Amino acid sequence: MSHTSKVIKVEPLLNGLLAVTVRCCGDPKTDSVLTLHELQREDAAIDADITAHQARIEKLHGDSQRAKAHVERLLGK
Repeated sequence: MSHTSKVIKVEPLLNGLLAVTVRCCGDPKTDSVLTLHELQREDAAIDADITAHQARIEKLHGDSQRAKAHVERLLGK
């Protein structure tokens, strides 16, 4: 299964910090918050941080589903 995440919320925390919430496959259990700092950076650098966070969340969601399926197979043994 291909996993796709997207930014669902952006909130200011303190001056110079933003909380960016990412969700994978529309599943609220996958919500993960990235705290962005150094906001004076180029947009491309901020985008790179968000893209890297999304990739981590997508991989974690896939790994979690795979591990759950593996353990559930063991239940019948």
